[in-house]
Amino acid sequence: MAKKSRKTASQYSESKSKVGISLTPTGIGLLTQMAQNTGLSRSELIERIARGNIAIACQQASMTIALENPPQANETSPNNGATKSQTKIQVIEGKQPVQTDVSEPGGSGVSQEDYQSLQQQAKEQANLIEDLQQKLAQQKSETAEQTESYQSLQKQAQEQGNLVKKLQKQLADQKSETAEQTESYQSLQQQAKEQSNLVKKLQKQLADQKSQTAEQTESYQSLQQQAKEQSNLVKKLQKQLADQKSQTAEQTESYQSLQQQAQEQGNLVKKLQKQLADQKSQTAEQTESYQSLQQQAQQQANVIEDLQQKLADQKSLATQQVESNQTLQQQAQQQSNLVKKLQKQLAEQQSQAAQQVESNQFLQQQTQDQGKRIAELERQLSEQQSPANQAPESYESLKQHNQEQEERIATLQKHISELKRWATIGKTEFNKRLNRRWF
Repeated sequence: MAKKSRKTASQYSESKSKVGISLTPTGIGLLTQMAQNTGLSRSELIERIARGNIAIACQQASMTIALENPPQANETSPNNGATKSQTKIQVIEGKQPVQTDVSEPGGSGVSQEDYQSLQQQAKEQANLIEDLQQKLAQQKSETAEQTESYQSLQKQAQEQGNLVKKLQKQLADQKSETAEQTESYQSLQQQAKEQSNLVKKLQKQLADQKSQTAEQTESYQSLQQQAKEQSNLVKKLQKQLADQKSQTAEQTESYQSLQQQAQEQGNLVKKLQKQLADQKSQTAEQTESYQSLQQQAQQQANVIEDLQQKLADQKSLATQQVESNQTLQQQAQQQSNLVKKLQKQLAEQQSQAAQQVESNQFLQQQTQDQGKRIAELERQLSEQQSPANQAPESYESLKQHNQEQEERIATLQKHISELKRWATIGKTEFNKRLNRRWF
């Protein structure tokens, strides 16, 4: 149901009224996409479709509406949309071929080729815009570089200006220095001229001095010859003087040594004289002591003879004692060896006695075991012989059993006698060895 219309201003000679319509989401989406592609609003798109200014071509269309004498934009319709000119609307059922070109006046249909060409142009324009943007960026970078280079050139120009000022100042200084140098050069030329005259004078004086020097050289050489001869003479005299000094020193040393020797000899003579006097007194004393010593020596000789006699007696006695000591030592050695042998024999006897004790204990144990076995056999024999404890057997079996028992008893008695004999022998041997030990 249509809503109440509301008039709005438009580009046409008549005002627009707002109309409410209902569409599916697909229809709304397609209508919106068409409006965006054509650059129109949805209401304007519907307006132009209704006026026949825009034709929608579709191969799947089942109905085609054809308009004849469509209304112009400046025409008005006072009676609710009825135009002054007679617009004929014809509805054609069925599918119609799609026309790619609209040749009717006032038509605004766009063919596929035009659309593709427009897309191609738009693409080319986009590429052109990108190229222009790149060129603009390059120009900006070049401009920035040029600006930097311009600034650096300005800086260099400023530095060069400062350098030019410095050079101009230096040039002015050099000009003033050149003027001063020119003046000094002129003064130097004057001085050089004066020095040249002075050099000539000096050369003349030098020639005079050379002649004088030649004369002086000759006289100097003669003086050198004389000085050389005098030097040789002085050396000879000095050598002779040194020889005389050395001889004088040697003579002085020999004289001093002779004086010292003479003094020492005088002292020695005094000492010898004193010693001679002492020796004379000592000789007298020694003569007296010699006589007394001779007497003492005679007495000592007698004592020595007595002592020698006693010593000979003691030597013979000592020899006898040595022989007796050797004999005693030999006997002690023999006794020691005998003691060792006896100790060894005693140890052997003790070990043998221990072995015999063990063997006797073993024999006693065997004897006890044999006695027990004999008692057991006798008990069994007594049991077998008692008719109350035996089951009735045949005569032959009893006879054979008794014979076996008798043989076993004989064997046991033989073993017992043998054990008793060995026990007697062991006891006798043990007593003998025990007696030897005590001995």
